[in-house]
Amino acid sequence: MTQAILTAANWLNFDGLADLIRNIQRNRARKALERRTIRELSRLSDHELHDLGIGRSDIISIAKGEFYK
Repeated sequence: MTQAILTAANWLNFDGLADLIRNIQRNRARKALERRTIRELSRLSDHELHDLGIGRSDIISIAKGEFYK
């Protein structure tokens, strides 16, 4: 009986499920921040972007955090 309970506990793996949920929440928050950054930078004029040293084509890579890589 103990073996069956341990097997069921390993199969359910609640720690892995909790990690999966945390990863999903983290990814959703990251994507929301990316969308917000893209929206805010897209609203700037070309002159304002130039003052910041950003080209309009750089907005997506900046939002994803890949601009300086």
